[in-house]
Amino acid sequence: MDGVLAIDIGNTHIKLGLYRQGRWINEWRLSTEIRRTADEYHLTMQGLMREAGITHVERVVLASVVPLLTPIFVRVARHVSGSNPLEITPPGYGLAIDYPAEMLGADRFVNALAAWQLMKRPVVVVDVGTTATVDAVADATFLGGAIAPGPHFLVQALAQGTARLPQVMPAIEAWAIGKTTQQAIQAGVGHGFVGMVRALIEETRSVIGATAPIVMTGGWATRIMPYLNLPVLVEPRLTLEGLRYAEEWHRRHQP
Repeated sequence: MDGVLAIDIGNTHIKLGLYRQGRWINEWRLSTEIRRTADEYHLTMQGLMREAGITHVERVVLASVVPLLTPIFVRVARHVSGSNPLEITPPGYGLAIDYPAEMLGADRFVNALAAWQLMKRPVVVVDVGTTATVDAVADATFLGGAIAPGPHFLVQALAQGTARLPQVMPAIEAWAIGKTTQQAIQAGVGHGFVGMVRALIEETRSVIGATAPIVMTGGWATRIMPYLNLPVLVEPRLTLEGLRYAEEWHRRHQP
């Protein structure tokens, strides 16, 4: 099948998307399980593709922040395409970096690449999920950013670092003043997380431009956007789009 399979291997989830004829025709999400073997992931992928009526893809591009799973998905990619995948590592693909390459996660780089291609002007790139990253891109260059804990890490820290505080499900609720310990934790974590992300965005804009657009992705993006009181563009497929663009750039610039 003509098309490209994009694989984003994250700490919590593995996102996959099949792009063909100018649109994403299939998307899947798997749990990240480092104990699973290449054969297990291949069987899972085979089942998903068979259900979608797909037996083969032409090209695979992947980005991974889980080193133990990278070689496993390289093998999976060979199974479904018959060739080695394009593994994205910074810099390149039309985006320079002012940051140590060995320290820059592929997900942050790919998100920055997608946001730059989308805006073509200084832009704040936000990913809110397991962690929160707020990065700056200007003049086709990744400038750096901030990394902070996500909501689940925050509630875990409270529960594990104290004797009596319970672990609760993080959420952004209507109340700012909790009437129980559980509500107080949710208020502190939920609204505190919003405030942290807002402050990081504002600090980033103070450097690259007060009107720099904000592009946001990640599992918490739609949840925190209404509370930020900032003009935010939510792009759920930002990482997949960055992978697609990198693959297209690579093909155009092959010798």
